[in-house]
Amino acid sequence: MSVKKMVTCAMCLALATVTGLIRIYQFPFGGSVTLCSMLFVMLPGWLFGPVYGVVTGLCYGLIDFITEPFFMSIPQFLFDYVFAFSVMGAAGFLRKKPLLTGYLAAVFVRWIMATIAGLIWVRLGYQAWEGWSPLPYSALYNGAYIFTEAAVTAAVLAIPAMKKALERVKNSFAS
Repeated sequence: MSVKKMVTCAMCLALATVTGLIRIYQFPFGGSVTLCSMLFVMLPGWLFGPVYGVVTGLCYGLIDFITEPFFMSIPQFLFDYVFAFSVMGAAGFLRKKPLLTGYLAAVFVRWIMATIAGLIWVRLGYQAWEGWSPLPYSALYNGAYIFTEAAVTAAVLAIPAMKKALERVKNSFAS
Protein backbone atom coordinates (compact mmCIF):
# COMPACT_ATOMS: atom_id res chain seq x y z
CA MET A 1 0.00 0.00 0.00
CA SER A 2 1.62 3.22 -1.12
CA VAL A 3 1.36 6.51 0.74
CA LYS A 4 -0.15 8.06 -2.41
CA LYS A 5 -2.97 5.49 -2.43
CA MET A 6 -3.61 5.88 1.29
CA VAL A 7 -3.77 9.66 0.99
CA THR A 8 -6.12 9.37 -1.99
CA CYS A 9 -8.41 7.04 -0.04
CA ALA A 10 -8.34 9.44 2.92
CA MET A 11 -9.18 12.36 0.63
CA CYS A 12 -12.08 10.41 -0.90
CA LEU A 13 -13.26 9.56 2.61
CA ALA A 14 -13.10 13.23 3.63
CA LEU A 15 -14.91 14.32 0.46
CA ALA A 16 -17.60 11.66 0.97
CA THR A 17 -18.08 12.80 4.56
CA VAL A 18 -18.34 16.49 3.69
CA THR A 19 -20.58 15.97 0.66
CA GLY A 20 -22.67 13.54 2.71
CA LEU A 21 -23.46 16.41 5.05
CA ILE A 22 -24.60 18.61 2.15
CA ARG A 23 -28.14 17.40 1.71
CA ILE A 24 -30.13 18.37 -1.35
CA TYR A 25 -33.18 16.70 0.17
CA GLN A 26 -33.72 14.94 3.51
CA PHE A 27 -36.38 12.23 3.56
CA PRO A 28 -38.67 12.19 6.61
CA PHE A 29 -37.83 8.69 7.85
CA GLY A 30 -34.12 8.62 7.07
CA GLY A 31 -32.07 8.76 3.92
CA SER A 32 -31.17 11.81 1.90
CA VAL A 33 -30.00 12.96 -1.49
CA THR A 34 -26.51 14.36 -1.00
CA LEU A 35 -24.03 16.18 -3.18
CA CYS A 36 -22.57 13.07 -4.91
CA SER A 37 -21.21 11.51 -1.69
CA MET A 38 -21.63 7.96 -3.00
CA LEU A 39 -19.24 8.76 -5.85
CA PHE A 40 -16.44 9.47 -3.39
CA VAL A 41 -17.24 6.31 -1.41
CA MET A 42 -16.84 4.07 -4.46
CA LEU A 43 -13.99 5.96 -6.15
CA PRO A 44 -11.10 4.22 -4.28
CA GLY A 45 -12.43 0.85 -5.44
CA TRP A 46 -12.54 2.01 -9.04
CA LEU A 47 -9.07 3.55 -8.78
CA PHE A 48 -7.25 0.83 -6.84
CA GLY A 49 -9.40 -2.28 -6.62
CA PRO A 50 -11.98 -3.79 -4.30
CA VAL A 51 -9.83 -4.08 -1.15
CA TYR A 52 -9.16 -0.33 -1.06
CA GLY A 53 -12.77 0.35 -1.93
CA VAL A 54 -14.30 -1.94 0.68
CA VAL A 55 -12.05 -0.58 3.44
CA THR A 56 -12.84 3.02 2.45
CA GLY A 57 -16.56 2.19 2.28
CA LEU A 58 -16.44 0.55 5.70
CA CYS A 59 -14.69 3.60 7.17
CA TYR A 60 -17.29 5.88 5.60
CA GLY A 61 -20.15 3.79 6.99
CA LEU A 62 -18.70 4.06 10.48
CA ILE A 63 -18.14 7.82 10.12
CA ASP A 64 -21.72 8.18 8.84
CA PHE A 65 -22.93 6.33 11.92
CA ILE A 66 -20.81 8.49 14.23
CA THR A 67 -22.06 11.75 12.69
CA GLU A 68 -25.73 10.67 12.84
CA PRO A 69 -26.07 7.58 14.99
CA PHE A 70 -29.35 5.77 14.65
CA PHE A 71 -29.92 2.09 14.97
CA MET A 72 -32.58 -0.19 16.28
CA SER A 73 -30.70 -3.49 16.20
CA ILE A 74 -27.33 -4.94 15.30
CA PRO A 75 -28.58 -6.43 11.98
CA GLN A 76 -30.10 -3.08 10.96
CA PHE A 77 -26.85 -1.30 11.90
CA LEU A 78 -24.85 -3.78 9.82
CA PHE A 79 -27.03 -3.41 6.73
CA ASP A 80 -27.49 0.38 7.03
CA TYR A 81 -23.92 1.35 7.81
CA VAL A 82 -21.41 -1.49 7.42
CA PHE A 83 -22.62 -3.52 4.45
CA ALA A 84 -24.33 -0.71 2.52
CA PHE A 85 -21.15 1.32 2.18
CA SER A 86 -18.61 -1.50 2.12
CA VAL A 87 -20.28 -2.92 -0.99
CA MET A 88 -19.88 0.47 -2.66
CA GLY A 89 -16.15 -0.23 -2.72
CA ALA A 90 -16.76 -3.54 -4.41
CA ALA A 91 -17.07 -1.45 -7.56
CA GLY A 92 -13.36 -2.19 -7.70
CA PHE A 93 -14.27 -5.50 -9.32
CA LEU A 94 -15.42 -3.39 -12.28
CA ARG A 95 -12.42 -1.08 -12.31
CA LYS A 96 -11.58 -1.97 -15.90
CA LYS A 97 -15.01 -0.71 -16.93
CA PRO A 98 -16.06 2.93 -17.28
CA LEU A 99 -16.57 4.77 -13.98
CA LEU A 100 -20.30 5.11 -14.53
CA THR A 101 -20.68 1.33 -14.90
CA GLY A 102 -18.92 0.68 -11.59
CA TYR A 103 -20.79 3.50 -9.91
CA LEU A 104 -24.22 2.28 -11.00
CA ALA A 105 -23.40 -1.30 -9.98
CA ALA A 106 -22.23 -0.09 -6.56
CA VAL A 107 -25.37 2.02 -6.11
CA PHE A 108 -27.58 -0.93 -7.04
CA VAL A 109 -25.94 -3.19 -4.45
CA ARG A 110 -26.15 -0.42 -1.84
CA TRP A 111 -29.89 -0.16 -2.59
CA ILE A 112 -30.26 -3.91 -1.93
CA MET A 113 -28.53 -3.49 1.47
CA ALA A 114 -30.70 -0.47 2.34
CA THR A 115 -33.82 -2.39 1.33
CA ILE A 116 -32.85 -5.25 3.65
CA ALA A 117 -32.24 -2.72 6.44
CA GLY A 118 -35.72 -1.31 5.76
CA LEU A 119 -37.22 -4.77 6.09
CA ILE A 120 -35.51 -5.09 9.47
CA TRP A 121 -37.02 -1.73 10.50
CA VAL A 122 -40.50 -2.98 9.64
CA ARG A 123 -39.88 -6.25 11.46
CA LEU A 124 -38.88 -4.25 14.55
CA GLY A 125 -42.16 -2.36 14.56
CA TYR A 126 -41.76 0.58 12.17
CA GLN A 127 -44.90 0.82 10.05
CA ALA A 128 -44.82 0.68 6.28
CA TRP A 129 -47.17 2.94 4.37
CA GLU A 130 -50.78 1.91 4.77
CA GLY A 131 -51.67 -0.85 2.33
CA TRP A 132 -48.03 -1.56 1.44
CA SER A 133 -46.22 -4.77 2.22
CA PRO A 134 -42.75 -4.38 3.72
CA LEU A 135 -40.66 -5.36 0.69
CA PRO A 136 -42.16 -2.99 -1.91
CA TYR A 137 -42.30 -0.24 0.71
CA SER A 138 -38.64 -0.62 1.65
CA ALA A 139 -37.50 -0.99 -1.96
CA LEU A 140 -39.39 2.11 -3.09
CA TYR A 141 -38.54 4.27 -0.08
CA ASN A 142 -34.82 3.50 -0.22
CA GLY A 143 -34.75 3.62 -4.01
CA ALA A 144 -36.28 7.10 -3.96
CA TYR A 145 -33.27 8.73 -2.33
CA ILE A 146 -30.53 6.35 -3.52
CA PHE A 147 -31.48 6.44 -7.21
CA THR A 148 -32.21 10.18 -7.15
CA GLU A 149 -28.68 10.82 -5.95
CA ALA A 150 -27.40 8.31 -8.52
CA ALA A 151 -29.14 10.28 -11.28
CA VAL A 152 -27.61 13.54 -10.06
CA THR A 153 -24.16 11.94 -9.88
CA ALA A 154 -24.58 10.32 -13.32
CA ALA A 155 -25.38 13.75 -14.73
CA VAL A 156 -22.21 15.15 -13.14
CA LEU A 157 -20.18 12.23 -14.51
CA ALA A 158 -21.59 12.87 -17.98
CA ILE A 159 -19.86 16.25 -18.09
CA PRO A 160 -16.93 15.69 -20.47
CA ALA A 161 -14.46 17.66 -18.34
CA MET A 162 -15.39 15.59 -15.26
CA LYS A 163 -14.97 12.30 -17.13
CA LYS A 164 -11.61 13.42 -18.49
CA ALA A 165 -10.39 14.61 -15.08
CA LEU A 166 -11.31 11.35 -13.34
CA GLU A 167 -9.70 9.28 -16.10
CA ARG A 168 -6.57 11.42 -15.75
CA VAL A 169 -6.54 10.75 -11.98
CA LYS A 170 -6.89 7.00 -12.60
CA ASN A 171 -4.13 7.05 -15.22
CA SER A 172 -1.81 8.89 -12.83
CA PHE A 173 -1.78 5.79 -10.63
CA ALA A 174 -1.05 3.45 -13.53
CA SER A 175 2.42 4.90 -14.03
